Amino acid sequence: MIASDRAQHAFDALMAHYWNEAEGLFDIRVPFVPADNDLPSDPFHYWWQAHALDSLVDASLRDGNPLHLERAARLLGSIVQKNLGLTNDYYDDMEWLALAALRAWDASQNPVFRDAALTLWADIQGGWNDHCGGGIAWRKPQLDYKNTPANAPAVILAARLYTRFGDPADLAWARRIFGWLEVHLIDPASGFVWDGLNRMGDGAIDRDWTFTYCQGVTVGAALELHGITGEPQYLVAAQRTAGAARRALADPLTGVMPDEGRGDAGLFKGILVRHLADFVQHTGDEATRRWLDTNADAAWLCRDPASGLSGTSWAAAPHFPLDLTAALSGVTLFEQMAALEREPE
Repeated sequence: MIASDRAQHAFDALMAHYWNEAEGLFDIRVPFVPADNDLPSDPFHYWWQAHALDSLVDASLRDGNPLHLERAARLLGSIVQKNLGLTNDYYDDMEWLALAALRAWDASQNPVFRDAALTLWADIQGGWNDHCGGGIAWRKPQLDYKNTPANAPAVILAARLYTRFGDPADLAWARRIFGWLEVHLIDPASGFVWDGLNRMGDGAIDRDWTFTYCQGVTVGAALELHGITGEPQYLVAAQRTAGAARRALADPLTGVMPDEGRGDAGLFKGILVRHLADFVQHTGDEATRRWLDTNADAAWLCRDPASGLSGTSWAAAPHFPLDLTAALSGVTLFEQMAALEREPE
């Protein structure tokens, strides 16, 4: 089966089991077990819905069906309604939504998406402060905690805004944030990316938090800057982190990425593969392409036969109840392989 067929099957399964037409949101797990009059989208996870928006954009780019972008616009409106506004206290959450909205604007030219991305970016810039030598905070009530998930996506966002609207201040932001990330959270010996700094107020780096998504967004950040500037140090940074991720995170026997668990962590692998696919398109790196192929083949074989959904592990059948996050990562994997099939490196 070709990659686009896999992506279609995976996306259809996602929509059949998680899309809630009544709410205009994605349910957070299946099966839904109601408690205390909760809705299927409760408790509300802003950033889960942001990545679901990305999946709608992915499907639109693959098959051109306008329904996907119509649903994306409805989803954005439902996120704002459920969140009681567009912004929230978590800078990384806002970055995920801004990135998804900007991709939706690229695909649709609907100004609602553009305006959301720009509004979020204006708020995100307020997260930069002098604690820990700079960097964007993880959340507004904890301005002295800085981490990769709040900084690398901000680089991607600033760089993409620069390429679309040409404001040199955005490129300056992208360079500045990436420079901070390189100094504080990228291992100079290996290129592997640590999660965060000063979480407990003690100045310590969380070197033992080895998450897939930290590697992915850092690769993506470096690629964006290389694409704009052509400066070789950014390409080298992307190559080092992509290689470090493969060496550290691939199972030594199977090559499959790790099972990082339920909840938020279910999204992590999907974020990594999105940016690794961009890396393959940018560089033609064969080792990374083989790694993605290995994971896609494993995940396809291990889908739940009844629902067609992928779980937290791409080397084993999923367990239910199954969070939206894990299902989204599986869909993202198959969509990225379809994108590589459409645009050979």
